[in-house]
Amino acid sequence: MGRTLKRYVLREVSAAFVAAVSLAVSVLFVLRIVEFVDLAFARGVPARLVGALAGFIVPSYLEVAIPMGALLAVVVVFARLGSDGELLALRASGLALGQLAAPLVTFSIAIAVVSLLLGVWARPWANRGIDSTTYQMARTRLTASLREGVFNTWFGGVILFVDQLDAKSGTMHDVMLAEEREEFGRKTIFASDGRVESNEDARTAYLALTNGSLLTYHPSGKYQDKTDFDSLEMNLDLGEDEGLDPMSHGGPPAMSLQALLDLRREHLEHGESPIEEDIELQRKLVLPAAALLLPFIGVPLGAMGRRGVKSRGLLLSTIIVLLYYLALTVSVTLAREQVVPTPVAMWLPDAMLAMLAVALYRRAASESRTLVPAWLPGLRHRA
Repeated sequence: MGRTLKRYVLREVSAAFVAAVSLAVSVLFVLRIVEFVDLAFARGVPARLVGALAGFIVPSYLEVAIPMGALLAVVVVFARLGSDGELLALRASGLALGQLAAPLVTFSIAIAVVSLLLGVWARPWANRGIDSTTYQMARTRLTASLREGVFNTWFGGVILFVDQLDAKSGTMHDVMLAEEREEFGRKTIFASDGRVESNEDARTAYLALTNGSLLTYHPSGKYQDKTDFDSLEMNLDLGEDEGLDPMSHGGPPAMSLQALLDLRREHLEHGESPIEEDIELQRKLVLPAAALLLPFIGVPLGAMGRRGVKSRGLLLSTIIVLLYYLALTVSVTLAREQVVPTPVAMWLPDAMLAMLAVALYRRAASESRTLVPAWLPGLRHRA
């Protein structure tokens, strides 16, 4: 296969790959645009934090979009070559299906390396960024939605009245707070001053009140208690804020490779099973390995196209991608439940994909011989 033809195939696949990845990321963003708008306008979260959150989400989208886009790009290009008659011309010139797929091996290796970098470095870094940004959002939400002189339905269903609010320092004056979160009764708090404090390392926040009184009402209504205080701290569970879970991207997915290995070793030293760590380590490898199979799946699927027909291979490739990610999700569940050993569970989707690739490639290689016209027996024999 000549260099010119190799460059032609790679150029066509690369252009289709960029378009496919861009489209996939755009679709994923559109699915969450309502959430971003709600955070910025309805929840009072600063636009800079919403923008940061959107940026940190991109690596997790790319980890899915890049292998999927690569497969779709190969299928689209070879389907076009088939429907336009170019694939027939290439086969008639004596090129075997393996020769046509050869330039894509380098392409698939590049995709695998990018997927590995995303899994080992970019996604954990982005998850840490999501964790930090989401915490800042929840922290900002504590005071951003407050208004002076009105009863605010505040964090966790608490009713909060603030007579005066210093927007710069966040200090509240003449505070009245009513809540029914406690099992033993309703509480009403009056305080001269209040301020929201937080501990970013521990991902916690609390409301610090000074110079006030605490009224506790028994559920039966038979009695109530009154306690005067100089200072009072009320813990706030940031996870209660609907749609903002500051710990949703923490844990092993947010750890660096070294930290993940250290935590796994620590679990083993204490006789604990490092299931989550093993799942994350295997996940970093299975997606890049799947990318190496792209030429052996995309080329046969694309070669299914005939003149004027382009959609068959594209539809099948989309189904294969969806089934692969579904199988990967099932594998994570099997690993967590210890139905099968973690490495076996996590590599099962790749094994199934490899068997599918072999079957498709053999069938396409066999059927491709019929693409050579019967009136070219010499070329037909060479194919």
